[in-house]
Amino acid sequence: MNWQTVSSTPKQEIYELKDNGKKLLTLEFHPATNSARIEHARERRVFMIRREGFRKNKVVLCNEYGIRIAWLSHDSKSDTIELNNEIFHYTTRHNPMPELLIYRDDVNNPSVVCGFDVHSEAAPVKLSNGRLVPRASYSSLLLALGWYVLLPEVSKNSLEPVL
Repeated sequence: MNWQTVSSTPKQEIYELKDNGKKLLTLEFHPATNSARIEHARERRVFMIRREGFRKNKVVLCNEYGIRIAWLSHDSKSDTIELNNEIFHYTTRHNPMPELLIYRDDVNNPSVVCGFDVHSEAAPVKLSNGRLVPRASYSSLLLALGWYVLLPEVSKNSLEPVL
């Protein structure tokens, strides 16, 4: 899978998740309102992305009814994502293109691997001194990917190792 930047303006960023050239979903992220519109299989959904927690260290994805779907947490020990009441870890690597890895226990055995298109100025991650640096839209892409792999039609065991 691979995230590609379609267009970007200060008011809206549009990304497509593709797998072998086939478009899986489209994400429209609106930074001013922290809302995301996801289109998948001719169905459009609206999600809100907000910060919660004592130090606002959790990024939460809520559906149009305010129900939590997933959340991200970043602390000094690890980066975690909760999907379907299960805790996973996530990280990025440069191999040779930037990739997002979602894994349970071992980073060498990821459940989901998703690449990034970094050729655009609006890419969700950028290279700085050989290091990957996430942009504001990175959280929305990570949460949208988590929502996608939880869809029943994608896979009954969506977070089984892909390697």
